Amino acid sequence: MDWAVERQRQRGGQVGQHLIDAGLISAEDFHAALARAWRHGRRDLVAAPPHPALLAEIDVERAVELGWLACELTDDGRVVVASAVPPTEDLVVEVLEVFPDREVGFVACTQHDLDRVALDVRLNRIGDRASGSVPGPVRPVHWCLAVAGALLAAVGALVLPLGALGVVLLVASVVFLVGGVIQAATGYTLLAEDARTAHRLPEGSPGDEEADRDLPLYTVIVRVGGGAAGLEELFDNFRAVDYPRERTDAILVVARGDTATVGALRGTNPRGWVRVARVPDADFLDVVRACDHALALARGRYVVAYDQDERPAPDQLRRAVAVFEADLAARLEGRLAPSPLVGLRVERTVSPGGPGADVVLHVAGAGGPLRSSDVTSVHFNMRLLRRYGGFGLLLDRRGRSAAGEPPLRVETLDSWSTRAAQARDRHWMAHRADVLERELAETVATLRRGSPSWPALREIVAGTGSVALVLSYPVVLGGGLVAALRSTVLDGSLAERAARVALGEVALVVAIATVVAASVLVRRRGWRAGLDAVALPALWVLDGFAAWAAVHALLHRAVARRG
Repeated sequence: MDWAVERQRQRGGQVGQHLIDAGLISAEDFHAALARAWRHGRRDLVAAPPHPALLAEIDVERAVELGWLACELTDDGRVVVASAVPPTEDLVVEVLEVFPDREVGFVACTQHDLDRVALDVRLNRIGDRASGSVPGPVRPVHWCLAVAGALLAAVGALVLPLGALGVVLLVASVVFLVGGVIQAATGYTLLAEDARTAHRLPEGSPGDEEADRDLPLYTVIVRVGGGAAGLEELFDNFRAVDYPRERTDAILVVARGDTATVGALRGTNPRGWVRVARVPDADFLDVVRACDHALALARGRYVVAYDQDERPAPDQLRRAVAVFEADLAARLEGRLAPSPLVGLRVERTVSPGGPGADVVLHVAGAGGPLRSSDVTSVHFNMRLLRRYGGFGLLLDRRGRSAAGEPPLRVETLDSWSTRAAQARDRHWMAHRADVLERELAETVATLRRGSPSWPALREIVAGTGSVALVLSYPVVLGGGLVAALRSTVLDGSLAERAARVALGEVALVVAIATVVAASVLVRRRGWRAGLDAVALPALWVLDGFAAWAAVHALLHRAVARRG
């Protein structure tokens, strides 16, 4: 006990957890001893879960974070509370804030039981959300419809009268030009990023053992699969993180059907600061849902999610803490706007093989990054992330602040993460279509609600410009080439003039975007990376095809809902 108390003084945490981690006592025996010391009965929350009506009345995740959970209301009106922390006067006050004017009775439980209940609540909540209007993936039928539509468009361009083809081409050119102008205006911020004052690690930041004791608890969520080989990759990347293990709350998310990884995890005997959340296979594939499962169990003041192939910079967590704490201090002193800092997105995600198609498209402003890249390597204030709905916040372009509140602040952290090349990079078109469909569905839903706020309207305009650009690009390029070939004589006809306008716009917009992408890539990653921007014209064609597949998916689901 003396050793555990001294260890707690040096490294923080709970005395009991230090005893359990060292193998001096089992978790079961420890909690049984606590129940006897508190003179309370024990309750197994897995075998005897709390009443659903009570779970609906309280913020389950916040209660679990505080170490207690209301279980039932007795016939005489007493509320029974299961607690994994000492039932002190402060705890009674917390309970009475939720259940005023009631007598409180306590039973002892384990922290594992509380986590299990929180995870079950999160599972049910995600299931309810999934049964609603959240878009699903773009399926093969939608790709087939996009192919059929492209073939019909090609045939129409060949058989339509030249005058009619010229009108269609001019309309598409206007849409393309408007989308290009909007993208140029919104893309200016990308060029200005390097000129802004970046968040730097302040001098004198925590780096020695004494200062490490003051570091906050940090939750790290990692999706893991691939059996023993996947675990080895994860552990190899995690060893690079320079953050005290005693101040780390690691949650490994594993698919329930991944027996190889589950078996490998059982053989590793993870330490007390590592927990495992097994989630349904379908939710594991969606990084947002997978991370939201783990968020229900998070205990840290801050939280970040990674994929197992991501290796963060060694001091990345320390840098994030320094920025969050500096922002809080500045707001308390009145030197910043009252809007809190919700998240910090790592500035650079590097692949050993150099930037791929998705990186070029993102830098050029042709669309958002892949879903996984958009969610991982982003650090959050954990309480705020829960308040605003979880990791889906990053994919909701409108943000999740309530009406009248300032926009959520997700800024850039001066750090980097390295990703190994994955099979998903070869399927970026499918991911791109999924993201586009989500953006289209959210835009339509926002417009239907009517009277959007100015930040939401600004995001709608930016998103509409991106969609207009990628949808019209293949139409303008293909239609312009067909019109130019069919207008063999420069007779000044409508089709001939439309072809000139269309091809001229394509050449101008693509040239500017290519130069911008190349300059940004060269400045950030060297001249060899800048050569990837040469592929931009062809990548835009593929991106446009993915956008049309997303449109077919959105229309198909709208018709299905009405039917």
